[in-house]
Amino acid sequence: MTAVGKILVFFNLVFSLAVGAFAVLDYTARTHWADGYKRLEARYQMESASNATYRAEAEKLLAERKLLNEKLAAGAGKAAEIKGDNTEDVAKQVVKALDDAQNTIKNQKRDIDQLTEKLTSSRQAVAQKDTAADAHKETAQRYQDDTNKLRETLKEEMKKNYELVVEKNGLRDKKVAAEIQAATLMETNRDLELRYRETLRDLARLKSGIGGGVASGRTGQNNPPPENVEGLVKFTDAASRLMTITLGSDAGLAKGNTMEVFRLSPTPRYLGKVRIVEVSANQAVAEPVGRMTAPVQAGDKVASRIMGNN
Repeated sequence: MTAVGKILVFFNLVFSLAVGAFAVLDYTARTHWADGYKRLEARYQMESASNATYRAEAEKLLAERKLLNEKLAAGAGKAAEIKGDNTEDVAKQVVKALDDAQNTIKNQKRDIDQLTEKLTSSRQAVAQKDTAADAHKETAQRYQDDTNKLRETLKEEMKKNYELVVEKNGLRDKKVAAEIQAATLMETNRDLELRYRETLRDLARLKSGIGGGVASGRTGQNNPPPENVEGLVKFTDAASRLMTITLGSDAGLAKGNTMEVFRLSPTPRYLGKVRIVEVSANQAVAEPVGRMTAPVQAGDKVASRIMGNN
């Protein structure tokens, strides 16, 4: 074997060892990076954007490794193709290829270290975000508790408001009944006053010898039906002042009975008294007794008594 052949065998051996060392480093780097990346991806899903950046860097690193492998393969091919007696040039080329491989390995190691530092920083950032998330969760729980308390307070206030509305409606009904009763009493007082004046006139006629008996124009004016009934004004005739009500003999009405007329809306008001002049089974015709406080309208109420007064 010539000296050139021995030198080539030696350099091939050195080159093979270098390539093997690079392969071991490359496999170790790949394994460590892949394991670290998988753990990071499984534990820190919230850092998907950062992981995408790191993945791009890793792909760049793989591309550089591929390029290095291609260069090494090209260098090995060139070394194998070198022929001749210029051993010094061949040795320089092989040494240069080995130096390039070592530099590339160093650069890859540096990139792996940088990536490891970034992964560590990412873990710390995620830990900080977890801490912040826990704090936000506690704050949200406090807000939820406060909201529940406010809901309970609102529920109690709504209950009180409902009770006040019920009480107000009860007071309003009592007020309406009291106003109707007061109007009824006023009308009754006016009726009694008229009857009193007529009685005085009758007594004056008797004393003066004028007339043969006591006038009975308003005597027996109050003549409600025996049962306490209530109905509505169905129809009115302004010309004749007659009206039709929704009560008849089936409700206990009879000809000559008197009924009280009042209105609830828009303003509660006592209208006056009417007397039944015609009766059928389901309705009756009535006429005003004395002066009414306002014209009677369809929809006004009629009742035998108001608040228990005759």
